[in-house]
Amino acid sequence: MNNSEHIVNLDLPPKERWHFLSEFSDDINSLLQYYLDDFEEAQDIFTSIGEYKKDIISEEYLLEIDYIASISKFTPDQVLIANLYYDILKFYFGCTAFAVHHEGEVLHARNLDWHTENNILSKHSKIFNFQKNGKTIYKTVGWTGFVGALSGTRPGSFSITLNAVLSNDQPEIDLPISFLIRHVLNTCQSFTEAKDVLEKTPIASDCLILLSGTKADEMVVIERTPKRYATRTGTDAPLVVTNDYKKLQNSEIEGGVLQSTSCGRFNRATHLLTEKTPHNALECLDILKDDKVMMQITVQQMVFNNTTGDITLIKTNTE
Repeated sequence: MNNSEHIVNLDLPPKERWHFLSEFSDDINSLLQYYLDDFEEAQDIFTSIGEYKKDIISEEYLLEIDYIASISKFTPDQVLIANLYYDILKFYFGCTAFAVHHEGEVLHARNLDWHTENNILSKHSKIFNFQKNGKTIYKTVGWTGFVGALSGTRPGSFSITLNAVLSNDQPEIDLPISFLIRHVLNTCQSFTEAKDVLEKTPIASDCLILLSGTKADEMVVIERTPKRYATRTGTDAPLVVTNDYKKLQNSEIEGGVLQSTSCGRFNRATHLLTEKTPHNALECLDILKDDKVMMQITVQQMVFNNTTGDITLIKTNTE
């Protein structure tokens, strides 16, 4: 278990915020190479990235990416493409997540399931604490060189985690979901505001978003395609999300192991939560570790306490 945090000072200019990563340049090179190797058969991505970043990605994030490129062996365009991994290759990416309320606190838990070689994503997982004036604004669980967010919390307000899903809707040239999640963590002041932005902002690809606040009625799964959404709550059952749509209308689509195991993981996690509501992070982790919930490709297990902002993180498969 590793809960050490790296401070990202948002008071600094974007090109100076990630200066502490200079001591992790070898890790960054390994991670970026890993991502980029998966794009070898999609060279057209590299030829079109110039217009995309100009039209879609904010200058703030591009400047952060410029700095990361400066301490790596890759160009800014290559670093950006690696940061778009989810939206381009989401069929590698799974997850099981749930949120529960107990005695005035909401716990938000997730397994991050991602195809990986040599345990590289597990080994290099880190918690980033984004601060202004010395005060935490939000935290993310991610990797060196990755400026977006797949998992994060805004203490005292809400937490967000991302799961992969496939629809028949066309992908769009629009905002990557990882950049939207970071934007929401950075700017939204409440669960309600975050929910509205996550539901209605056009995005590049399909996804499932678990959003939880600090109250019993602040827990939803937002089912997304690039332009459509449907939102479900946990009113009548524990709120669990894996890798299939439950509410949004979508015809069947063939998927890989993540989709084929989605219902089994969903049913098992729901059953365990129905039997006993976890009271703390360790009890949440017991569910995440269940052999019918955890996958061989699980690289991170985490629990957010939405009130305190505490993150319990386990890097799996790091032997």
